[in-house]
Amino acid sequence: MVKTYITAISLQGRGDLEKGAYQPEGFTLEHNRAVSFPIIPIIAEYSPEGKHARVIAICAENQDTKDNYDAFLEQLSEIGVTEEQVTVISVREDQSKNVGLATMMKILDAIEDDSIVYADITFGTKPMAMYILYAAIFVEKLKDAEVDGIFYGEVPRVASKIDWNRAKLYDLTVLKTLGDVIEEMKNLEITDIRGTLQKLIDM
Repeated sequence: MVKTYITAISLQGRGDLEKGAYQPEGFTLEHNRAVSFPIIPIIAEYSPEGKHARVIAICAENQDTKDNYDAFLEQLSEIGVTEEQVTVISVREDQSKNVGLATMMKILDAIEDDSIVYADITFGTKPMAMYILYAAIFVEKLKDAEVDGIFYGEVPRVASKIDWNRAKLYDLTVLKTLGDVIEEMKNLEITDIRGTLQKLIDM
């Protein structure tokens, strides 16, 4: 079984791309480490030494992203993932619907059947984060794939400087899970979906 990791490459200037440890919020990572890309410790956790890992990297067509992609490859190599395991989806800097939907379809096409999928929506534009998120939501309906993680890394800034002591990594997979539950409740013709959903959240 392939483990597929999806992330956008940071748009920051390479000189602004720092390394630090994102602290997982509400879950644990035995292989956490200082990184520039929060998907790296996720890969290290679920694909030790890069085994069975396939990485999809969405790269905007500019020099900063190219430089950051090189840094991404360096950090991947530290956990045993090679460049041959990475599929690059190149995207021009255009926030239009057509470009976004085409990118989402490329992500879906790049995910193999019999995959476990992990998505990171930290970097890229806000629309790009949404296209990655919805690719993760749609892939289970289109392929023999299972989404096991959707993550977001937060790094607070104080006086324009990153405060790594407060950096967090959030697991947002529960939102997709709740969407699946709502769909199932509709299929079962449950009348009080809102109330049932609240009981599940309160458990």
